Order: sequence, then C-alpha cells, then structure tokens
Amino acid sequence: AMNDRSSPSVPEEPNAALRQATALREAGDAAGAAAVYRELTGRYPREAGLWALLGDALRESDNPAAGAEALETASMLSPADNDIAVEWALAVLESGDTEAARDILSPRLDALVDSERAQAVLADACRAAKDLPAAVEHYQALLSLTPDNNNARVSLGVCLQESSNLKLAIEAYRAALVQEPDNALALSNLGLALAETGNDREARDALERAATLCNLGTFLQKHGETAAAIEYYERAIAATPHDANAWSNLGNARQDELRLDEALTAHDRAIAVAPDDANMHWNRAMTFLLSGDMTEGFAEYEWRTRTVKHAPPQHESPRWDGGTPSGKRLLHLAEQGFGDAIQFVRYASLLQQRGAEVVIQYHPKLVELFTTLDGAPAVVTTGVPTPEVDAHVPLMSLPHLLETTVETVPAKIPYLHTKAITEPASRQRRIGLCWTGNPDHPDNKHRSCPVEAFDPLLSRGDIDWRNLQFGPAAKDAAGHIPDNPAWTSQLEGFASTAAALQTLDLVITVDTATAHLAGALGRPVWLMLKYAPDWRWMTTRTDSPWYPTMRLFRQPSPGDWPSVIAQIESALETWMDS
Repeated sequence: AMNDRSSPSVPEEPNAALRQATALREAGDAAGAAAVYRELTGRYPREAGLWALLGDALRESDNPAAGAEALETASMLSPADNDIAVEWALAVLESGDTEAARDILSPRLDALVDSERAQAVLADACRAAKDLPAAVEHYQALLSLTPDNNNARVSLGVCLQESSNLKLAIEAYRAALVQEPDNALALSNLGLALAETGNDREARDALERAATLCNLGTFLQKHGETAAAIEYYERAIAATPHDANAWSNLGNARQDELRLDEALTAHDRAIAVAPDDANMHWNRAMTFLLSGDMTEGFAEYEWRTRTVKHAPPQHESPRWDGGTPSGKRLLHLAEQGFGDAIQFVRYASLLQQRGAEVVIQYHPKLVELFTTLDGAPAVVTTGVPTPEVDAHVPLMSLPHLLETTVETVPAKIPYLHTKAITEPASRQRRIGLCWTGNPDHPDNKHRSCPVEAFDPLLSRGDIDWRNLQFGPAAKDAAGHIPDNPAWTSQLEGFASTAAALQTLDLVITVDTATAHLAGALGRPVWLMLKYAPDWRWMTTRTDSPWYPTMRLFRQPSPGDWPSVIAQIESALETWMDS
C-alpha cells in the first residue's frame, strides 16, 4: 500500500519521484515540480536537500516568499551547508527583504569569499539597500571570480555612478562595451556620465547608440534644448506609459518651461507608478516650492533623506521631530550648498527664542561668519566631535518642522553681523558684481552670466565698481572691471567677504552664496535669475520673502541675460537719483 501522505500521482520510490519533478521543471511546470517536492518533504521531513529543491521550485514558480521559507528550513536542517544558505539569501532578496538577505550571509563571509553566487547575491542586496560602497566591493569581488560577467560590470558602473565616482564608472562601462558593443544600459549610462564630466560630443554619440529616449531627453534638457527633450520624454511615455522616470523627467522639463501645473501633473503620474521612489518625490518638491506652496513642498522635501544624492548628514542622537524645543539642546547639521546654509541658519536664532540651546555644525569656511549670528549659538566645524545633545536636526528640515509658509518666513534682518573693512571715503557709490557661482554646482552654466554682458553697466563712470567674484573666475574681470588688488585680496573666506559687503552701497549678483550673504547682512542686493530659477525665488515676484532688501531681475526667456542687464540699467538710473 502507498504511504498515506503521498499523492497518487507521485511515485512511491524516491528516485522516481525526483525524476518526475525534474521532468516537470524541464517542461516549464515549476509549480507541478514544487507539489512533488512538497509531497517528498512530507515523507522525509529531515532531508535538507528536499527542502532546498522545494525552495528552488517555488522561486521558479514566482513565489520567492514561500521559497525563502522552504530554504530556511533546509538551512536549519543543514546549517553548515553554505550553498543552501546562499540560495536562501537569494530567495529572501527576491522577496524584497534586502537586510535579511545580508544578515543570512554576513556570518559566512570568510567561507563565501570564492563563491560567485554568494558575491552576486551580496552585491545585489547591498545595491538594493543603497549601501553603495559595499555593493562596489562585492561586484569587484564577483568580477575577479568571473571576469566575463558583463552584467556585474555594468552593475558596478551603476553603483560607482550613483556614488559620484564618474571616472571609475566610465571605465567600467567602457570595459563592458568592449565585450558587448550594443549593451543599451552601458551605452546610456556612459552617455550620462560623460555628459556630467563635460565630454558632450562623446556623450551624445553614446546616447544615440543606446537610443534610450529618456536619456537623450535628459542630455538635451541639460543643454537647454527643453522642447526637444520633451519630445523624447513624450515618445518614451507613448512607448511605455508606466515608465516613472519618463514622467518625472517630463515634469522637470515642464518646470524648466515654468508650466508648473503640467509639471505637477507629470510628477503625480511618476509617483503613482513608483510611490516609494524618493527621487520622484524630490522632483515634485522642487515644483511645489517653485510654485510658492511651501507646506506641500517642504513636506515632500523630507524624502531627500532616502535619496543617495541629497541625503542630509547623520548623527547618533535622536532626530528632532518638531516637538517643543524649550529646554532641549539641539544640534543643527548643515547640508546642501553654502547658500543654503546661510539662508537657513536663521532658524537657529528662532529656536533659541523658543527656549532651545542650539549647537550648529557647519563647513569650516562658514564657522567664523556664523559666530556673528543673532543669539550667538555654539558653532563647531564638521568632522569635529560635537558636544552632548538631546537631538539633532538637518538644517533643511526646519522649515517643514516649523511649518513655514510664504507668509511666515522668518525674515528679521540682519541676522548675521560683521564690521566693515576700512575703505577710504569716496564721493562715488560703490557697487559689487558677481557673475558666476561654484563651478561644481550642477546648473552653474545656466545660472551664470558672462562677465562681458555687464559692459553696458560698466561704461558708467560715476560708479566705483568692485569685483566680488571668488575663485578662478575672478581673473575674468580683467579688461572689464577696474583692477583693485587691495580689495580682491580681502575677499578670502565668507567672513572677509561679509566685511567687504558692508562697505558697498549695492550688490548685483547671479544666484550664488554671495546673494544669500548680502541678504542675510541686510545689504541692498539685486539678484539676476535665469528663466526657470532655483525653487526659493519662485516665479513672478520681484522681491523675496526670505530677504527684505533683495530685488529680483528675471530672464524673460531662457538664456536672455541682455534683457536682465537692460532692466538693471533702467533701475540704476532711478537708484542713482534716489
């Protein structure tokens, strides 16, 4: 008589049953094979190999969670079997639990150093968990074991690119293309990496060979060809309507055209497809903020903590949740650029007024300047151990936690203070000019204005023009702005620049940290903005709720600096008479 637990269709003889299961798997019926293995584990419940076969068949039949359970049982029955542990980790990874997959393999790392399969699982798990340094390490280990593994080489390139290690990413993609000259992912990512490093001709060639509509669009958008970019995004969406990236890119391009309602609609579609993609939420935050909706915008901005590119720094103390600040010692952690730090450091004084003791940790270049802040909070340099605190808060989370709106922006100025440098008395008014920002800023090319564009202003002889430009670009003033070496040598560092700004009657600048510094000091500042400006300047205002002494001059169309200079020329006439 047959065993009671057997199914009539499963042979009694174990090897015959295994042959039946193998035949079912080879015929593509993984679910049928799993039923046979399930029957066999009922007959022989302590056979680890049967549980492992069941787990594999369940994974093949698109049930990784059940497969992981079966493989866990196999691993419990045979804890020394590393191959089973690797398959278990793979099933756990496929079911979406990246941390658990890593936890299974971490205690076995030494034993798995030469296992291709283990290194592949660890690499994919680390990549999914956004632990890019560890992912890079495991992909490199995998490639040393399997030098022809082109998928691993492209994945390595992606992790390097996401870590902003563009030089090594480009090397990885080029090596992958030697093996597979038409690998679309390697070509499209190589194109984007080359574009980011300024190698535009080769970038365009790679992207055209990849024929990826979205990436071609991204390349064109970066070069100011927004209408052409939109055409590519719309073609991508027509081909694959559920491509979240295409929708998000379309939203960014519509934002560049200042069609903000359409931009938000596109971002909404992207998030409907990929609700947990932090980058999609970041893009939507930018559009909300540019439209002046600070409540929605700063709430969405919190998603940056889950991005690789924009994540704020961490601290071992608890993160402040916006509760009563009174009696707490709060650590402010700087993030983003120098301009952001100068704009948002005002919140330290606000929290002190509400009873908190504030410690701020910022880039060394800002520390001397920030010691002049209202309320004189403690200031420490990044990289230096911080004093004991009750909680920390990333700087850019404060507008959200304190529910800032356009009407409630804390704009008591000046909130930074410094003594002016000594300047000889002059009957002429002094105006400082700054025409370009940090060259590492991703959009510096479009927010900067060529120095020669200022020539119509500089032809006025009744103004004492001063060069406020910092960095290598300062030398571009030669032949345009009268050389004043005694002046430019005093612009080293933000505190010195602040002292220099105090001697000026007016600052005219593009969107750089200099604009924020002048605004925070309460100096008159005229800000020159590209057509689709940074979110904080919104879209139609000629003033800024953040800086009461600031006046905004906007390009009427993309790239039109001559019109901005003409507006300033006209405003100068009135200003000189006042």
